[in-house]
Amino acid sequence: MEFSLQLQAIICFCALLAAIICLYVATNTTNRNRKRGSRPPEPEGAWPFIGHLHLLEKNQLLHQTLGKMADKYGKAFMIRLGIRQALVISSWEVAKECFTTNDKLFSSRPKFLAVKLMGYDHAMLGFAPYGPYWRNIRKLATVELLSNHQLELIKHVRDIETKIFIKELYELCVKNGGLVDVEMKDRFGDLAMNIILRVIANSRKQTYG
Repeated sequence: MEFSLQLQAIICFCALLAAIICLYVATNTTNRNRKRGSRPPEPEGAWPFIGHLHLLEKNQLLHQTLGKMADKYGKAFMIRLGIRQALVISSWEVAKECFTTNDKLFSSRPKFLAVKLMGYDHAMLGFAPYGPYWRNIRKLATVELLSNHQLELIKHVRDIETKIFIKELYELCVKNGGLVDVEMKDRFGDLAMNIILRVIANSRKQTYG
């Protein structure tokens, strides 16, 4: 008798749980369909936890994969990168609208624990949330780092490093009999790093590559 009552209780509990789950799924689907008219389209086939990451082909460049999606879903669409949603824009008109008319909506950044620990509690410009601090640091970076006057002041650094860069390539070419294979991607990276080090710390790497 007790076993029968326990079995009935378990069946009732499972039925109630199933009803709650069905009601939640139905409500969530209805709300999503209502909002879909005001949201950019989203590709089908998102998986739990990884989202659309499986649709990003490893044998194809990312911008090519996103370009194919843009041809299918339009100039602006949403994809899920893990549990995060990302807006993909492939039109300069839409991008201009995002960063002018709706710039406040796109100026903030998600807060991650790793960024908080490594970015001085979101104090870095690229990770700081939108607000008075972000506006002040953006103004400081624009005036002190990216202004035409400041770029002219460090023009000699770029000229010197470029001359050293070309000289080392020439010496390498002469050393190998006038013909040598060079991985320019790494060497341009070293050139940029040397310019940055010279500007910030008045130091540089010894050689390129």
